[in-house]
Amino acid sequence: MQSSKRVRKSRPPASREAAYRIIIRYVNEVCIQIRKFAKHYLNRDAIDYSACAKCLKDLCEVWETEPSKFPTWKEFFEKHKIKATEDGLRKKDSYKDLLNICERAREYELMIPGVREMIVECARGHLYKYCQSFIEEAEELEIQPVLEYEEAINAYRTEMDAKINKINKSILEYGEIKKPFETFISEGNVHAKLMEETCVLLIEVSHTAKKWIAEDSAYPDKLLQDIFFNNSYKEKLEDDIEKLRQKIRSTDGSIERKRKTHATLAREHSNHKRQKHRAKQSLEVVILKIQKLERDIEAKNKEIQQLKDEIADKTPVSPRYRSDLRLNLEREYGCLDKLEENKQVMERQKIRLDREFKSVNDSTYEYKVEAVTNRHEQHEMRQKMLGMEIEIKSIYDRISSIDQKSAVLKKIRLLNLSPDTLRMMHKRRIKIQENEFTKRRKRKCQLEEACKFVSNYIGKDWKKLYERLPFIPPRDPDRKMKDLEVIDRISAHRDRTPEESALFSLEKWRSFNRQCELGQLIRGLRKLNKVDLAEKIESRYSVEDVYG
Repeated sequence: MQSSKRVRKSRPPASREAAYRIIIRYVNEVCIQIRKFAKHYLNRDAIDYSACAKCLKDLCEVWETEPSKFPTWKEFFEKHKIKATEDGLRKKDSYKDLLNICERAREYELMIPGVREMIVECARGHLYKYCQSFIEEAEELEIQPVLEYEEAINAYRTEMDAKINKINKSILEYGEIKKPFETFISEGNVHAKLMEETCVLLIEVSHTAKKWIAEDSAYPDKLLQDIFFNNSYKEKLEDDIEKLRQKIRSTDGSIERKRKTHATLAREHSNHKRQKHRAKQSLEVVILKIQKLERDIEAKNKEIQQLKDEIADKTPVSPRYRSDLRLNLEREYGCLDKLEENKQVMERQKIRLDREFKSVNDSTYEYKVEAVTNRHEQHEMRQKMLGMEIEIKSIYDRISSIDQKSAVLKKIRLLNLSPDTLRMMHKRRIKIQENEFTKRRKRKCQLEEACKFVSNYIGKDWKKLYERLPFIPPRDPDRKMKDLEVIDRISAHRDRTPEESALFSLEKWRSFNRQCELGQLIRGLRKLNKVDLAEKIESRYSVEDVYG
């Protein structure tokens, strides 16, 4: 019932604007009180604290008392109300300053606890709870405005915590120096400076809170600007994709035209290659014929020379034989002329075939070069298309990332603007607290049961176990020995068994140890070489890695 009442009292604001109003109300109230206090007690002429101390001594002489009789300003102020003071002292500035110091201390001590409570409630009860970046919704996405605001939140929290700690330290220092009253007056500049520093810190925390609220209220607009930027960037990327697709279509058409041209060039190259082969064969035939004619001419020349030698020989022969030799010589000359004529014809034909072969060979080479160049151009175009397709895929990945970020930004912005978010955060916080409470209660019950279980088996070794158990905060060995003596004395007085004494000692351990847990008990048993008992507890309560 108490927890439900507490939950109802800590009900979240109806909306984020309502939370802002609450924070601003706290901050304004703090600023008003601090400024009012500073106006009356800090922003005035400097006080002569040595004169005030002398005035205090004079008053004590008049009142026939010692300054040490006044621990604080309260006792002095009460005495001042009931004791008469000479008019001469009353008219002194030091007397008025002395009373002013007392009034200043009274106002400071009345104001500061409430103001500090308001600042702490403003910071830890509202700002820390409801000014959130919702970075957990971004998961692994790096969204700049969310990261920047999360960094700003951490910076604000660090700054405010540091200043609140300084305020607490200043308040504690003031509590230490306000006694005795005589020193409080003589060293008044110390506590006056401390008051001024505390007031300045409170004002600074208030301004930080206002700055944080301003940034938190601007957070949805920053998210919206980022959403608009993402949408415009996405449109630009989609335009880039369309341009790349047009280039791909144009390149694809060029490749198709190149492919057709390549087919034509390949056909022409094949035809010219065949023509080249035929021309080469014809040329080779003509060359063979010319070589044969040259051999025939050479043979004819030899025959003609033989005939000439026979005719020129002085050996007497018949006229008929000599006439036949001359006829044969004329016949051979006629054959030689025909062979020479045929050779000239073949040489002319060879010249013509050489020209034809060269022309066909050059054309074949040109077609081959053009075909290879065309094929390389097609390959380059295909590589270019592949690069454009990879770029399109990369752009699609960027668009997908932008869509994810935009969806997260919209979700975070909706969470930031929705009044239900504060209730949801409050319920989640309550649920976490309840789960933590349930876990602690379960651990406590387990530890209680384990202590009962151990007390039934530890027997007379309960003292050794108590000495080996850890304590937080640490407990001196002398204190432990005294604890054992007290437990022994009580057990003897009440006639307890060793099992009951063991249970009583474990209860004492649980009361003295602020962070007792099952693992500590298991480690203590292992130090006592009660390994079997420790393993039984581990298996019974599913405890693992007690030394982790």
